[in-house]
Amino acid sequence: MEGTSRIPDRLRDGLPAIVASWRESRRGDFEDGAYSRLVAGMEELVLVFIEFLNSPDSVETFSRGGRIRTLVGETARGQHELGRDAVGVIEDFAVLRRCIWRTVEKDVDLSDLDGGEVARFFVKLMQASDWVTEAGLEAFDTIVRREMEQALGRAAATDLVTGLPDRDLFNRLLLPRAVASHQRFAVAVFDVAHFTESVAAGRLKHARQVLRRLAEAVQEAVPEGAVCARFGDDEICAILPDEGSEAAYRVAEDVLERLRDPGDFEVDVGVAEYPTHGASATGLMAETLKALKMAKRVGGSGIVVAR
Repeated sequence: MEGTSRIPDRLRDGLPAIVASWRESRRGDFEDGAYSRLVAGMEELVLVFIEFLNSPDSVETFSRGGRIRTLVGETARGQHELGRDAVGVIEDFAVLRRCIWRTVEKDVDLSDLDGGEVARFFVKLMQASDWVTEAGLEAFDTIVRREMEQALGRAAATDLVTGLPDRDLFNRLLLPRAVASHQRFAVAVFDVAHFTESVAAGRLKHARQVLRRLAEAVQEAVPEGAVCARFGDDEICAILPDEGSEAAYRVAEDVLERLRDPGDFEVDVGVAEYPTHGASATGLMAETLKALKMAKRVGGSGIVVAR
């Protein structure tokens, strides 16, 4: 009877075919350094899996002194450089698992093996696949977050008037980061009333001073850990992590109180909460702006919370 010791041997013999099959499914330019490194990483993962099959260890106890996590981290970096998202990372590892299984199915007569030995192979294949996918996603997420942090650091003050991140940075990094990092948060958009009219009347310097005062008041009123940005020509936006719309409403009241003396301009506020008022970044901001529009209709430095 052929033992499962033959399965690792067949996988080692079939390694070039496994890698070629993976490349066929996950096509890329081999001249691209990131893609060639990713292919090499997949080949190395198959070799690690062969070692795992030959080992009596479980997925919890099998170790190569941290080298496996290092390999997964290098693989995640290649995936990120190629523009993969989380779904792409999962698919890369799922395809590798299928390629390994197809080789065993083609080259090994499983009917000639003991049932327990076959079951052991399948358990190890699924355990290894689940582990590497989870570890790969974790490494990939770390890389993405680090890149976002670096981008935020490079653009800590992109708006010359307020010294805050601008709307592009808010939409591209700050808001998606909040959605990815927090189960709940609130957004408040503060709008200077009649700002456009002031600019059109030639009072540009005054308009800028007003917007700067608003930005300072918002930054002073928000709790530690909140994120502020310039949201438009006459708007300042604040994200309050782990807070609801009630807390954002109180912050808005505080901002208006700070601006009351001297009260030479009005500010309207729209407030919404994630995910209560919008389960996506786009939906959340649509509801926030809808609330702001209602506040501007009412006028007189009003605060409206999304329904």
